[in-house]
Amino acid sequence: MTKIAKLAMLLLAIALTLSILTACKKKEEEKQSGMILDYATTGVVEMDDPEALQRAYEEAKQKAQDNTFGLKYQNDAYSTDGKTFSCRIGNSTQNADDIFIAIYADKECTDELFVSQLLRPGMAFDTVELNRTFEPGDYTFYVPHTKIRMIDGVQTIVAQVVITIDFHVTSE
Repeated sequence: MTKIAKLAMLLLAIALTLSILTACKKKEEEKQSGMILDYATTGVVEMDDPEALQRAYEEAKQKAQDNTFGLKYQNDAYSTDGKTFSCRIGNSTQNADDIFIAIYADKECTDELFVSQLLRPGMAFDTVELNRTFEPGDYTFYVPHTKIRMIDGVQTIVAQVVITIDFHVTSE
């Protein structure tokens, strides 16, 4: 082996050693900073409270349930007078909580056209009367469905979904 080949192999060995040492140090720093969860690589979880994992699971399950709910609506609403629309908007029987529904003319939900009372699961509107009259044409309105739950005696918003519904006004 020539001197150049031996020197190249020595330099390669030094570079590999430095690379391994740097990677190990970086991994240990990430682990200590909390960026790497050791259980994800070792499969071992140490817990002081054996009930903590079950509580965390139950909380995550409840949060997932709170942030989702079934919707009950038609994609289109129709009117001949521009104010009273036939449509189906309501609270799905899948929901355990009451909801209220609002209808807005704008995406920012500032131009309010309608707000319902609380609807129990399974309740729905077959018609809605908007607070102003629209000329013949097609309109896309924003319809938040807001889930309300009684928590410690206080009505609390626990989830909201905004959908769009196309409102159509035809001339008679």
